[in-house]
Amino acid sequence: MRIAIKTFGCKANSTDSDALFLEAKKRGYEIVDETAPADAYVINTCTVTENADRDARHQAHRFKRQNQGGLVAMVGCYAQVAKDTLLQLPEVDFVVGTANKFKILDHFEKAFKNEVISKDQVEPAKGFLPEQFPGSRYARATIKIQDGCNYRCSFCIIPEARGRSRSLKLEVIEQQVAQAYQEGFKEVVLTGIHLAHYGWDQNTDLVELMRRLLNKQGPRIRLSSLDPFEIPNELLDLFQTHERFCPHFHIALQSGSDLILSRMRRIYQAKEFIEITKRINSLRADTFIGVDVIVGFPGEGEKEFQETLDCLEKSYWTKLHVFSFSARKGTVAATLDAQVPDNIIAERSEALRRLSDKQYFQFMESQIGKTKKTILERPSKKHPDVWLGHTENYLPTYTLLSTAQPKMEVSCEIIKVEGDKVWTILK
Repeated sequence: MRIAIKTFGCKANSTDSDALFLEAKKRGYEIVDETAPADAYVINTCTVTENADRDARHQAHRFKRQNQGGLVAMVGCYAQVAKDTLLQLPEVDFVVGTANKFKILDHFEKAFKNEVISKDQVEPAKGFLPEQFPGSRYARATIKIQDGCNYRCSFCIIPEARGRSRSLKLEVIEQQVAQAYQEGFKEVVLTGIHLAHYGWDQNTDLVELMRRLLNKQGPRIRLSSLDPFEIPNELLDLFQTHERFCPHFHIALQSGSDLILSRMRRIYQAKEFIEITKRINSLRADTFIGVDVIVGFPGEGEKEFQETLDCLEKSYWTKLHVFSFSARKGTVAATLDAQVPDNIIAERSEALRRLSDKQYFQFMESQIGKTKKTILERPSKKHPDVWLGHTENYLPTYTLLSTAQPKMEVSCEIIKVEGDKVWTILK
């Protein structure tokens, strides 16, 4: 059976798709590119915005057009919250939610045996946390340690899609990280929908997990997104002490205006972001800090947008991930007054992206002449002797190598900046 998998959305979704990809391969499926004809298609959906919903529907139409006889499955967050809509689409054969994504392979197999299978396969939302290390098709392993969210930010539908926060047991994560290390992975990324809520249901927390992982031999550890107030001193103590704790944070600021943060139902203020980013930089120089910012949230006037610019000016960060606000049906934000015109949102988004490009380039230039540990990921498609990878502080690299393989860790000196990557040479 030929199968194609298309993923939309967050790192957690990508991790789920990796596991599905590897399970399909284990069952003997032929994995094909999403543009190729296939017998079965999986769309792992996101539902953060109306645009994400629309993209998923369009993808289903494209897949069915590629092969009228192929089976098309919508799985994940959009399927969870809008199954009634998707069940009406003639090009969709199965609708599967967040709790049982991996049952889709069983459904495909039964359908190809002409067994009668219900199109509606949505179960109550509870996300998905694999108990075994699912592997990775990339040179860095990502392990999802938490799923779901207990917060109710006014712009977010994800709690409806993934349910309340749940965590893997400490011992299970330790085993998965150890397995990844045994399989040659030199880096593990810990991810989740609300990573800092890890352990609330297991009588533990992220600090204890990181302490246990870092106090034994293993790969370097990278964390996915955290909120400004979710980086306690105990975690920073580990960050300062352990080299294997990657000097890279991704922090969800969302807005530098306290008024807008309040309307978003975010439970911190802009000053907390300023303070924590400066503290991180003081502990380990050259730390990469990526930042999420939502532009054009209802009520964001010129004053509030300027407050975001001022906040960014006063803080330490490396690169922005700019999201243009679009109202998501079913969220409080969609009903708020003072909606911002699309043209204003576009102008402000572009201004922040220009600011980000400038800041990121300056950061990359500041790394020239420094030696970093790079994990090689894959050769360039155009130049097989040029290998792509990432440093411990998350700079994407080009390295000229005659012999190499994925997962290798090499010590390299950064010699120049080219586009959004740096060139390195072996040390």
